[in-house]
Amino acid sequence: MDQVDILKPIRIFGYFIAGLGFVGLIVHFAALGDPRYTLDFEILVLVVSFLHIFAGVGVILKTRWGFYAFKIFLYSLYFMLPIGTYVAIKTLKYIRTHKIERFFK
Repeated sequence: MDQVDILKPIRIFGYFIAGLGFVGLIVHFAALGDPRYTLDFEILVLVVSFLHIFAGVGVILKTRWGFYAFKIFLYSLYFMLPIGTYVAIKTLKYIRTHKIERFFK
């Protein structure tokens, strides 16, 4: 019988948030010519995109810093009512239940 890969949902989530970061960068470069795209919003988009990429790549590579960046990302997701809160609670519960931290070096 095949062994269940308990890290697979976390790895998929890592790919997802890294992908969101890359989409944010694409949107940034696509909107550069728009006069409504202010410097403040430009900085916000860049910072959030790089944080998504940072956390996602760290989870995909199974690094210790990636795990902590991912947890910070999940705790910040609590403020994204109601869907973000639900996703954060379920993911953090999954991490605690399966002791996912042991897989990150």
